[in-house]
Amino acid sequence: MGQGRGIDVTAEVTPHHLVLTDELARGYDPTFKVNPPLRTAADVEAVRAGLADGTIDIVATDHAPHPVEDKDCEWAAAAFGMTGLETALSVVQETMVDTGRMTWADVARVLSANPARIGRIDTGPTAQGRPLAVGEPANVTLVDPAARRVVDGAAQATASTNTPFRDRELPGRVVATFLRGRATVLDGAPVARQGVGA
Repeated sequence: MGQGRGIDVTAEVTPHHLVLTDELARGYDPTFKVNPPLRTAADVEAVRAGLADGTIDIVATDHAPHPVEDKDCEWAAAAFGMTGLETALSVVQETMVDTGRMTWADVARVLSANPARIGRIDTGPTAQGRPLAVGEPANVTLVDPAARRVVDGAAQATASTNTPFRDRELPGRVVATFLRGRATVLDGAPVARQGVGA
């Protein structure tokens, strides 16, 4: 890769490529139609290893919500993509943290600090991806890693239900998020949804 030669190259992996294999697409369920396509178990292992050793810089959800009619059709006509934002942290926990390949500090690096650095939004008055420290913006995600939940596409905050993890039990639960100290998620639900205000 270019990284070894001093070239500024970045690489990302999606949560679904950390866990799902092409076996799921063999039944032509359009939920599993993504681009790039799902690959073999050996490929899944390779991207996990690349994320663990830093060859892959970030986890990017490739969140692609679609109307029901764009996924509830034959394979050839179906749109590429699936939702991923609300399950990303749980998938990373299951495949990387719970297996001992990454720490929670590593998770913050690949889901927050590195994406902000690569996107050049890690400095200035609206900086993202900053460490937890005095004087830093209070952008915080609180996670209950011991929680377990069964994924229900209809219960997602996104307007789409096309999750490849439907009916699958995943670890971890985002309990709260704060953007510059202002709550955006409380008790696992968006604040605006709870009637607390925008």
